[in-house]
Amino acid sequence: MAAQHRRQAKKLIEAARWWAGIRPCDSGAFDVDESIVEAMQAWGAPPEDIEKVRAQLPDPDAQPLDETFAVHADNAPVIEAFTALRTQWTYVTSFTAVPGGGFLPVSHRVGINYAALIAWVQQHARPRRRRALIADLRVMETAVLIADQEKRTEKE
Repeated sequence: MAAQHRRQAKKLIEAARWWAGIRPCDSGAFDVDESIVEAMQAWGAPPEDIEKVRAQLPDPDAQPLDETFAVHADNAPVIEAFTALRTQWTYVTSFTAVPGGGFLPVSHRVGINYAALIAWVQQHARPRRRRALIADLRVMETAVLIADQEKRTEKE
């Protein structure tokens, strides 16, 4: 039972990270296009380096990446609840100084509004399932907050 719950939690974390914009193939690298190869040639990069980059060019005949995330039937109620609560995130806004003077507002998600979460769960979930559903939603919430932090760290 515990092993099954860990597998389910792992899938919920993956789903939450997907929702937050983190894809499994995201490695922090940039997409390579023909302009990179041209720039390397113009600057006299070694031919073997140019070939390594050229090998990373996307195949023009390849199918576009599928922008769907498969959900196991056991996780469907949790994903349904999570997406139903997508408008209930609490944000905090701070201001960052910009070079040359002035400030830029920056907003960050800090968590789900638990009053709304509990109201939704009471209205839509069976009483025996409520605690487990809230626990699963907290797993997904934490995964989104960690993914957001990773994205902010990448930008810095």
